[in-house]
Amino acid sequence: MILMFVYNILGWLKDSFDLTLSKLKEILTRIAVFITVFMILLWFSAFLYGSFYFAYMPPVSLTKPVNLQFKLCEDGIGMCSYPADNITLVQEGQTEVFARGESYTIKMETVLPESPINKELGMFMVKLQLFDKSGGTVSSSSRSVSIMLHYRSELLRIMDTFVFSPLLLSGFVEQKQFLTVEFYNNYIDDSYNPAVGAYIEVQNKKIQIYTATLKIYAHFTGLRYMLFHWPLLSATVGTTLNMCLLSFIALLSWYQIYYSRYNGNSNSVEYEPETKSKDRSAMEERRKNIREMLARERKATEAQMLGKSHSYPEQQYSTLETMVSREVSEDTEESLISGKNTEGSESDSTFLRHRHPVTSS
Repeated sequence: MILMFVYNILGWLKDSFDLTLSKLKEILTRIAVFITVFMILLWFSAFLYGSFYFAYMPPVSLTKPVNLQFKLCEDGIGMCSYPADNITLVQEGQTEVFARGESYTIKMETVLPESPINKELGMFMVKLQLFDKSGGTVSSSSRSVSIMLHYRSELLRIMDTFVFSPLLLSGFVEQKQFLTVEFYNNYIDDSYNPAVGAYIEVQNKKIQIYTATLKIYAHFTGLRYMLFHWPLLSATVGTTLNMCLLSFIALLSWYQIYYSRYNGNSNSVEYEPETKSKDRSAMEERRKNIREMLARERKATEAQMLGKSHSYPEQQYSTLETMVSREVSEDTEESLISGKNTEGSESDSTFLRHRHPVTSS
């Protein structure tokens, strides 16, 4: 008795452990599937946002070096033409530089030495021309520039040179000044005839320049302004919206697959042709066996009627009648499920209901 009790307790513990383990496996599997799907959707959402950002956002700024070229005089000394440069703005693989509908600031930054020649230049003109693919001028701008450097007295220059003499001698600091020429403050490119290059000309033959750089800055508005000035917030909102959209599509797909499989298809289950043929064959075989049994019973009854004066035992006939009725009932139930051969089943049932025991005459 005690062993049986212990055996039952151990069996109950084993069943409880197996049930708990199966539930735990199911929960862990669901958590793993959820995390995997979530990470895939998150990665794909971030990828979609990044693709949209790089496709929608134009370059914020464009910097091109200006290599001024000029024609030498006949004696090979000095400039006999204005220094100028022809710059290609489009990069390899691009067809446009400026985004449609966006405004840009175009300016040139130059570095000038504090030489006596530059101090005596005074004012001069700087010209910028934007041209299209065919070489035609899209837009042109000219600006007057004063080369008058920031005034410093002789004493101030001596003190500045003395203080910064170690750095000047080591080459870390140079005596130079910066000059900025702004050509456009709100330039909007023509969408039908976009600019792809620029021509810059400094209309002064005596100027001395260290370096010159053409810079283009974009003034974003609307969605581009938000994407540029609040990148983290924009990335969070864009990724979240993509995540919601992809999750909705995934839920619709899951609903279409699983709900239609376990609910929609269960109401319209039909036997396959091969299954139907097997069921009909089994029903025909059973019906044939019943007919043969009834025929044997009828022959036996007729033989008893000819050889004996008393009737066929009621109990034996009743047992056979019950067995045949059960077989026919099963046959009728299967015929109702398949929807086939209903008439044959009804005829056999009618035959058994109207059949009565045969008595001796």
